[in-house]
Parts: sequence; structure tokens; C-alpha cells
Amino acid sequence: MASWAAASLSRAAARLFWVPGPGVRAVPPGTSSPEPRCFGPAPSRTLHVSMAVLAGHNKWSKVRHIKGPKDMERSRIFSKLCLSIRLAVKDGGPNPELNSHLANVLEVCRSKQMPKSTIEAALKMEKTKGIYLLYGCRGPGGSSLLIEALSNSSSRCQSDIRHILNKNGGMMAEGARHFFDRKGVVMVGVEDKEKKVVNLERALELAIEAGAEDVKEAEDEEENNLFQFICDTSSLHQVRKKLDSFGLCSVSCSLEFIAHSKVQLADPDLEQAARLIQALGKHEDVIQVYDNIE
Repeated sequence: MASWAAASLSRAAARLFWVPGPGVRAVPPGTSSPEPRCFGPAPSRTLHVSMAVLAGHNKWSKVRHIKGPKDMERSRIFSKLCLSIRLAVKDGGPNPELNSHLANVLEVCRSKQMPKSTIEAALKMEKTKGIYLLYGCRGPGGSSLLIEALSNSSSRCQSDIRHILNKNGGMMAEGARHFFDRKGVVMVGVEDKEKKVVNLERALELAIEAGAEDVKEAEDEEENNLFQFICDTSSLHQVRKKLDSFGLCSVSCSLEFIAHSKVQLADPDLEQAARLIQALGKHEDVIQVYDNIE
């Protein structure tokens, strides 16, 4: 399946363009060596196409979905969203019209049917309350994790995180941060506004037009198929607006840490990593846990 996915992506990229440099290098079937050719006008920026296994066939995705978000009760999900609201308010103020990050978080809250009273309570919390924390960690099998948290006590939070890591095969590691890049991420449904299915080739074309750097197939907690458009942080909202104008249905828009170097784990390490991420996610101060597991 992985080879089929890679071949399909190569064919899709070949129909679009070929440019020299660290971008997409697709050679049409039957060509013995890549010559500097251009299939149509070369765009102003390079699109990096992820040669990933199709959504739904990635074992790590399955394991993490089963052992992670699905067993989090409704109140815990709301608790994490409250932390995200507080962090957005801390960064840009409580007015969503002037704070696009907050506006995006509130949109996610409404999509999760979070009570209005809970949202308003989170918005009214003191702007200065809470310290933003980012911990780099080493997980099972040599994997790397980033833990994003907001806490009233950095020493208590760090002690708790260290205890969870030690108990589940992990450890603090400052160098883990170097495996991740801060990126803008727009999640889009595979059906457009007219309920027509958008295939990967079309998603690649729209990504180029919108200015995205990368396109990946992904799944949400309910295993619904999605497209993940990755872009520079400064162009996040511009990319989302363009994708919406093309008739796509954006689900969320956020700033995230994306791993640029992935590792594959054996089954025992995979299971332990899922338990570790689940345990970290249950901590009241943890907003999000990022990993570089394939």
C-alpha cells in the first residue's frame, strides 16, 4: 500500500511541475533521467509533497486514535480547549476580531459543542495568569516529543511531566525541539462545499495556488478523512482564506509543531508511546503533545 501511495503521489506531482532544488522532483513514467523541464509555468514557490501512507492505513494513527483522544471524556476535551483559549488570550488579547488565533480556537470550541458559559469563563480569566511552557522529550524507541503546556507553577508542572515520562519510558531532552518546525496547519474536509469529493491530485493543485508548502492525508479523532495543508506561520490565514474561496471546507486552522524527521517504531515501542502520550494528555496543564512517529 505504501508503494502504491508513493507512486500515485509521484504521478500527481508530475502532472503539475518539476523544478530544481529541495522541492518536488517528479519524473514522468518512462523517463530514464530527470532533465530540467517545466510542465507549464513554474510557480513562485515550491510545494513539498509528503510521500506518506494513505490515511487510515498508518498503524501509528490507528494506535494513537484508539489509545489517545477517543478515551478522553468530554469534560477533559473542554479543559484542553479552555487552555487553548487562555493561551490565545495571553498572546493576543480577548477580542477575536483582533486576535485571529483566538478566533480559530473559538471556532473549534463551537464545532465541539462546547457550552457558551464555559467559553466565556475561559475568556474572562486573567490575561497574565498562567506560564507558557514547552518541553522537549525523548520517548520510547528513540522517538521525540514536544509537550505544550500552560501552568500557574512551572516547577510543579515540570516535576509532574518528568514523573509521567519516567513511568512510561521517556525522559526530558532539550535537543528534541530541533526535530520540529513551527508551522501553520489548515485541516480541510475531503468534500467541497458542493459535496463533491476532492482527490489528492486536485488538493495538490489547490495547495500550489493557495501558497501551501505541503499536503498530507490525515484523519481526525473520529477517523474521518481530511487533507492537512501545511504552510509558513505568517501565511496561515491567507492560505485558509484562499482554500475557502476555492470551495473547500476548512475544519480548523492553527499553529502547530510539525516533525521534519520521522522515526518508525517496533510494535512494543509503539504501544508504549501511545500510553505515554495518553498519560501526558491527561495532565491538567498540558495543551498538546507532538511526536515524530511515522
